[in-house]
This record gives sequence, C-alpha cells and structure tokens, in this order.
Amino acid sequence: CKFGLHGPVEVFSQRAVLTWAAGSAKCVQHFDKLCSGPCLWGEDMFIDQCLEKVLLVKRVDNWKMLSEAHCDSDDWQECKNGAVAFHPFKSPEKYLACMVNADFGDVRV
Repeated sequence: CKFGLHGPVEVFSQRAVLTWAAGSAKCVQHFDKLCSGPCLWGEDMFIDQCLEKVLLVKRVDNWKMLSEAHCDSDDWQECKNGAVAFHPFKSPEKYLACMVNADFGDVRV
C-alpha cells in the first residue's frame, strides 16, 4: 500500500530475498543503533525499512494488490475492487461475506 509494506501481502523478487538473507544482520545492527536497541516495529516494517534504507533494494510499487483499512481503502470490506487481498476481517461472518463477493475468475469456492 502507499504507506509501505504491509503484512497481509508481501511480494519479493528472488533477488530481494537473496539480498535480504545475505544482509539482514547488517539491518539488525543498523536499526539497533538507530533505535538504541530493538526498534518497536512489526516484521513488515522492519523488512521494508531494511530493504529500502540499508540494503538499497529497488522497490516496485503496485498499490492495487492490497485493499486494507489502514491503506486508505474506502471499499475494502466489499471485496469487489479487484485487489488480490483484503484486510482485516475480525469475524468469520465478515470473512465469509468477503469470500462470496470476491471475484475468483475460474476458481470455485
């Protein structure tokens, strides 16, 4: 989403994963120093900042993949806007309603 990497959908190229695997310790050192100890982030923000700021991996944004409340999506609960993931649903009923509304192409639910 436009605010950075969000946990519901994280897509990485093979090269980005290999770069992260080789350099993740460098990121831990960098951010431990920056935050005077472990930063109080989730894993999605850590890897987002690690790849962009420390390992200098080029980001290719596709803001249409995730439709989420925290990404300024007004219609995420409808599950009809063509995104590949919708988030968050806090009850089985709301999740199942989303599944009914989502367009799966040839896949039958």
